[in-house]
Formats: sequence, structure tokens, C-alpha cells
Amino acid sequence: MAMLKKTEEETPVVYPIKCPYCFKTFAPDDVHFRAASPRHYSVNRETGERVLREDSIVDRNLADYYRQFGRQAPRRFPVIAPGGGVSGDEYIGLAAGGDPVSYRDGVLCSVRDEFGNDSDKRLCPYCHNDLPKSAGYTKSYTIAFAGDTAVGKTVYMTTLINRLQFLDDGFKSMLMPLTGAVSDKYETYYFTPMYREGLLPEHTHVNEVVEPLIYELRVGINKINGDNIADKTVTLTFYDVAGDGIKNAEYVNTRARHLKYADAFLYMVDPMQTGAAQRLAALNANASADYILGRGDAVKILESFFTQDIDFKDKPTAIVLTKSDLLRSTETTQRYFSRESSIYRQCEHKGYLDMQQVEVINSEVHNFFGITAPLFRKNVDFMFNNVGYFAVSALGGPTETVKVDNIDRKKIASGIPQEIRVEEPFLWILAQLGIIPDKPPEEHKQKQTGGGLFRKLFSK
Repeated sequence: MAMLKKTEEETPVVYPIKCPYCFKTFAPDDVHFRAASPRHYSVNRETGERVLREDSIVDRNLADYYRQFGRQAPRRFPVIAPGGGVSGDEYIGLAAGGDPVSYRDGVLCSVRDEFGNDSDKRLCPYCHNDLPKSAGYTKSYTIAFAGDTAVGKTVYMTTLINRLQFLDDGFKSMLMPLTGAVSDKYETYYFTPMYREGLLPEHTHVNEVVEPLIYELRVGINKINGDNIADKTVTLTFYDVAGDGIKNAEYVNTRARHLKYADAFLYMVDPMQTGAAQRLAALNANASADYILGRGDAVKILESFFTQDIDFKDKPTAIVLTKSDLLRSTETTQRYFSRESSIYRQCEHKGYLDMQQVEVINSEVHNFFGITAPLFRKNVDFMFNNVGYFAVSALGGPTETVKVDNIDRKKIASGIPQEIRVEEPFLWILAQLGIIPDKPPEEHKQKQTGGGLFRKLFSK
């Protein structure tokens, strides 16, 4: 194997890479590459002779990754390991002459293989899944959705990704899918059903293989010499997992392993999992349709979350009360929220997170749980060190059941989502991670990220 050689005299700042599939962390120099052609040598076991072949290979690392989900990995082109130290027919070597490796901004970005082909398709050295193009150049964050089945995680994720593309111009932000496959998946399985057909996506099932939606978020973009230069660029990984899976250790260790490696959480609670359920079901036909007899209440689901060896204590966690439209005040439900409550109005954050708005919502939702699920609130306040309470409505109104291909599906009564405060808990997490400011530009100073903001402000 040829020795690695950096082409820059000075090494810019680079970031460790965390694979969004297996979640192992490694240096950018440790990446592997997928070859640009199927050419490779195979050793004849009887004669020991190396035979040139031109067909796709069984990638053992990728096969091991797929095997945990009961699936067979697709055959791929061979693999190049620039640092060496590996063996097997699936690997080919670097070019013998010249400089076979290339760096950009201090990050190993491409190689030339022994057949003279260049490749810039970087792989995780452990599971051999494709890495985001921004890996090594930017910080990467995994923000996990958690909560029981039917709380609306899939619907919320769909509307959140859409809303993040249309943030206030003051953020100077842009959310872009990292691959065409991510764009196609979101368009086909999430955006088109909800925003074009008015149908809710089907629930995620525990036997599905969960593949992440990976996006690049750029904040503070300015055009300099014709190029868009961002103050901060981060990679965000979204996973849509089955709610009932978090009660199962095997599920968390395979299809939902991102929960153990997440940098922040959006923990979602349906009002129908609280003590308000029967009252809401009696007052609201849409709430009645969401009422599931015998369904676990909020605190029991939270206890399941605690028992899965998930490192949540000091990570920013937004407790998100979903389906806030079910709580629109009547004479009977005013004990929860007044008619003028901010939870029924869209949020406005002009280029920064407006903490005054956030504090009002936090107080109202914290009080709601104190009335309807006091043990849940007590456990959250004791178990998490950096937590905020929020309320959202991904649809803004009721759904109705319709027949689609002779199957019952839920359809949005208004035709399209009328989102309310969907982006707010996510913006709070971004602020806690230091990605966006939580003060107007003239007041904002670089602050230390980390826990304690809401614990100091709102603990009871």
C-alpha cells in the first residue's frame, strides 16, 4: 500500500466522523472508499493464483450490517482502504505511482486505485455504508425522535423538514438533502402523501429497516466572491422509528440504535396519553378517534425509555406535546389552556430563537403536565438536566378516515397541513447546541453550550 501524503502544507480544522448508520467514531484519514469500477482480483483457493474479475462483490462489512436486520446486502463494487491493514477479495489497492490520495481542506477526499480509477465515494471503515459528503468538514448531530406509537412522530418529522426549508430569512439558512436518494425518499414517502394528497404517512412498523434521512443545514449564509459561505454548517440525521420499539431492548440495539448515540432528543407525548384523555375524548370527535383503550400512559412510556441504557441525562431534550389542536379551549378545557394561549398561534423567530416566546410556551405546557400527568412531569424534571416543554400541531386540525385502494387511511380535513409551532422545539435544540443564536444579533455573544438553561429558569 502507498503511504498517505497530505497535499496541503497547513492542515485546516477537521472534525471526527460519526457514522450515521453504525455510529462508530473515527478520524477522516481512516475512511474507506468504494471503487469506481467492479475490477478486482480474486484468489483461486486451489492454485493460489490471482484472477482478474469484473463483477460486483459481496462486501463482508456491509453484509454484517444488513444481517442484523434480517436482510441481505446488495452486491457492490470493491473497496479501497487507503491505510491498509485489511484483507479479502473485496479490497483493491492504491495506485503504485504518483500520489494516489487527495485532500481537500485537510480531509482525505479521494483516491486512485491500482487500476487507475479515481473515487471520491467515502465509506465508514466499519460498516461500509456511504458517508455524507460533509463528513469531516463539519460537525455532525443526530437528533432523535422518541415517544410511543401513534403520537405523531412520522407526521411531525415530515412537517419539520418542510418548515426548516422555509425558516425566517433572518437565519440566512438552507436545508439540503445530502443525496438524491434522501430527497427521493422524503418526496415519495413523506411529502407527497401529506402535502399533495392530504394523506397521513403510514405508521412505522417495528420490522422495517430504518434508513436515515441525512440533511445539511447551513446557517448565516453570505455570498462572498460568488460563493455561498455559511457561518455554521452541520449535518443532521433524522430517523423515523416505530414508537412501540423503544420498549424492546433488541429493537433499540438494532433498528433504533441511534437513540443511544443521539446528541439531543425530541420526546413526544400525545395529550391522549395523559389524564386529559377521557375529557378530550368526550368533547372532541377527533380526539375520541385517537383514544386507544389500554394504551400506555406517558409515564409508563417514559419509564421504558429510561430502561434502555440511553444516555439522555445531560443532552438537550425537548418534551413536545403533540396534537395541540385537540386542546383548543372550550368551557371545560380552559383549566388546561386559555383561549388566548400562545400554543394555538404560529411562532415567529426573526433570525434567532425568541426566548420570551419559548419561556411562555414552556411555562404553559409545564403546567399542563402538572395537572394531567404530574408523575410524568416530576420524573422528567428530575431525570433530565437540560429540558424544555413545547406544544405543536403538525396538522393544525382534525383528520377523517377515507378509503384508499380499499384500505382505511387518515386524510387531513383541511386538505394540507396547517402547522403550528412545529419548528420551535427543534430551534431550541439547535440553540442549545450552539448552532443558532437565542438573542438578537446585536445582543448575541458567543456562549458556552451545554445543560442547565431550562433547569435554571423553569424548575419547580
